[in-house]
Amino acid sequence: MQRLLLAVLIVGLGLASSPAESASPSPKAGGTLTMGVQNDLGVTNPLVNARSTQGRIYELMYEPLLTLDLKGNVRPNLAESWQISPDGKVVTFSLRKKVTFHDGKEMTSEDVKFVMDYEMNPKNGAQGFNNLKIVEKVETPDKYTLRVHLKTPSAGFLSTLTSLRGFSVLPKGSLQEGVDKIATFPAGTGPFKFVEWRTAQRIVLQRYDGYWGHKAFIDTLVFKPVRDDSTRFAALRAGDVDMVERTTLEWAKQVVEGKLKGIGYAQAPDAEFVGIQFNVAAPPFDNKKLRQAVAHAINKKEVLQGAYLGFGETTEQKYPRGHAWYIDDAPAVPFDPGKAKALLKETGYNGQLIKLSVDNQRTREASGTVVQAQLKRVGMNIEVEILEDSIHRVRARTGEFQFRVTSGTFEADPAATYGSDLLCPEDLKRRSANLTGYCDPEMDDLIKKSVTEQQPEKRRALVKQIVAKVVEDSPQIYVGYVPLFHTFRDVVKGFNTDSDGNFRYFGGGLNYTWLDR
Repeated sequence: MQRLLLAVLIVGLGLASSPAESASPSPKAGGTLTMGVQNDLGVTNPLVNARSTQGRIYELMYEPLLTLDLKGNVRPNLAESWQISPDGKVVTFSLRKKVTFHDGKEMTSEDVKFVMDYEMNPKNGAQGFNNLKIVEKVETPDKYTLRVHLKTPSAGFLSTLTSLRGFSVLPKGSLQEGVDKIATFPAGTGPFKFVEWRTAQRIVLQRYDGYWGHKAFIDTLVFKPVRDDSTRFAALRAGDVDMVERTTLEWAKQVVEGKLKGIGYAQAPDAEFVGIQFNVAAPPFDNKKLRQAVAHAINKKEVLQGAYLGFGETTEQKYPRGHAWYIDDAPAVPFDPGKAKALLKETGYNGQLIKLSVDNQRTREASGTVVQAQLKRVGMNIEVEILEDSIHRVRARTGEFQFRVTSGTFEADPAATYGSDLLCPEDLKRRSANLTGYCDPEMDDLIKKSVTEQQPEKRRALVKQIVAKVVEDSPQIYVGYVPLFHTFRDVVKGFNTDSDGNFRYFGGGLNYTWLDR
């Protein structure tokens, strides 16, 4: 069984690796679960901002048209099925019947069309605007049928409808155009409905008894924003909250090792991507052989051990092993210090100082120190430049760095994932996505073909070529994925998460969680 699926199933089957979880005859209904979260909500319009903690809370109230399974495959959700025209330009969705919003109104195709039209209006600042640029028009042939006409075929269009960051279904007329600050949250279709939000104090949700899917066991969810990681975990140990998100690796290690009795955990194995990016548009890393030398000199396991307490798994691609878009037979760059030294000699490198930029997070600083030591072993003179996070981001976007430690995640669709990293940037001084400044016509052609290719095997072959070209050109190094931990007291049962750490996902999460008290 694939590692990604297995990791989640271990958690879902009672957290076999977690000492706080014990067998119980059957789930109990009722009760209130209080959870310490890192961030407060920001806006009441879920189409404007659904990132980080806010997005995870929104996922309990709102739902997209489609969803993803644990391996990254597109699955039905509010749409039961879909058909794609032979030319790939018309997608027809059959909507699930008898789905109601939290205000009791039935969801219809008019509601879905309303949201799409809202997101396609640039005045509204919706997160899904770029995703829906490809849409020409939306039609509603009947109450339960939605027809979307695309300007060009897009193999990744369905995946854009699986995430709240790009799309969630709201009642027709629930938002006004050009207004992002609204009095309260619109009604959703999710397993929990909104009750209260007191800024910096609490967010309260209640089980929605009319939910079309698996009805939640817990009556009420209370989220308390606690920005400081140590304070949040201290509240858990003191019993002030039942559960906390984003537990630091130092505390998580003690929980995993069973040193903190009465506390269990759920692990999101691939929550954070770790990588190294070169500025290929400027010396010294405009030299491909120098980039290749660094790639061969990096011991990825050593980086994870030194910076992430041994948690995580190395990767040679932007997707982790077990994901639907991980290519098993793709080439990789082997750890080979001898090859690194030979390539350095070919470049004429002779000990010149090169700066490695990192932000001031502990794990990134530690990663920089490990990489510095590894490159010193092959004869490179590296200075680790530690920058405040906002400065680090600005310099990355303006190309004011030599190479840098980076983090992030992946998109549901491979064309979006690799395209954002590798398509030629329009402006090297204002880089919006491809921060390396890498530009190669052959790579652009491969990515653009992967956007429109409808045949799965042909599309997979294109992705393999993209990965192979990254190996050859080395604009960046894929180091690995490291986990995120949610921890909770032993009264919390049945909670599990997906590879990204969401509070709810396809077949699991807080709507399957119950309290043994």
